[in-house]
Amino acid sequence: MNDDEIERLLCELPAPELPEAWGAEILATARREGRSQPASRAVWPPLLLWARNIVARNPVTSGVLATLWLLIFLFRCNTPVDPAQKEILAHLDASQPIYFLTVADEIQLVESVQDQPSPLKQIP
Repeated sequence: MNDDEIERLLCELPAPELPEAWGAEILATARREGRSQPASRAVWPPLLLWARNIVARNPVTSGVLATLWLLIFLFRCNTPVDPAQKEILAHLDASQPIYFLTVADEIQLVESVQDQPSPLKQIP
C-alpha cells in the first residue's frame, strides 16, 4: 500500500461530526485568546522571522558569523593577561574562603577604618 492508496482510503472515510456546543466553545475560546494577546506580539514575529531568514538560511551570513566568533575566540586566547592579575591568581589559595561584601558591609568597613586614629609620623 503506497501513499496514494492511503490518502484515497482516508478521503473515502466519513468525517466525524462535532457537537455544535464544542464548535461554539472552541470559537469562543479562540476569540477570547485572540483579544487577550498584547499588541507588541504582532510586531515581533515578523522581525524574528526576518532575522532568522537572514542569519540561518543564508550560508554566507552563517559563515561570516562563524568566522567572527572564531576570531573573537582566537583574539581572546592570544590576549596577554595583566601581570597583576597573574600575581593574584598565583597567590589564590583554594583552601581559604572567599568573602563577598555587600555595599553596606563596605561602607561599615570604611567607617571603622576612618574612626581609628592614624599613627603619628616622626619627623627626623
